[in-house]
Amino acid sequence: DKAVEFTAHLRQVAKRFDHTLVENNKAIIKLLRDPNAEREQYLALTKHFTDFRDNIDQKRAAFNTSIIDKLGGSAGEVGRMTRDIISSSSYIEGLNHYINNDSHSVEARDVAKEYLADTLDKTCQQFKLALRDVNSLPPTQRKTYSEALKATLETFTEQYGKELSESQYKALQGGLESYQYQVNKAHSPSRGFSP
Repeated sequence: DKAVEFTAHLRQVAKRFDHTLVENNKAIIKLLRDPNAEREQYLALTKHFTDFRDNIDQKRAAFNTSIIDKLGGSAGEVGRMTRDIISSSSYIEGLNHYINNDSHSVEARDVAKEYLADTLDKTCQQFKLALRDVNSLPPTQRKTYSEALKATLETFTEQYGKELSESQYKALQGGLESYQYQVNKAHSPSRGFSP
């Protein structure tokens, strides 16, 4: 009978829940009893990084705004991604500096490491999309933004190429191939008949 089996199983579980299990797993028991306190303690330990991230996000946004005119205008979504890409190296450098600072809590540095990984992913995706779409910009913006993208890609791959995953590297390659295809297509002679 299923009810008898279930009751027997519950008794076996209850036998394992003795004082030694509780003694050996105090942190887990504490977490189970008061998950909100544990969450608040974690947030307190990681708040320093959150404040740090908010600060460098503001600085990055200010820098990105300051280079709009140098690039020939905002250029919509391609422009926004390109400006993020241009500022990515100093942003990533700031995150690495934070991670390598032993005076920050282990929890805060772990959150910073996760955020760094996400930032590298996002930057690679932005490269892919910006390189794919940069040729749709008006000629003057196309020139300045594509030159900025190519120069930044070279620096980015020199600095972080060894840290990139296969999927991140593929995103960069895909963007470059798409960009090169469009450049070649624009420069190839028309295949139509001429009068």
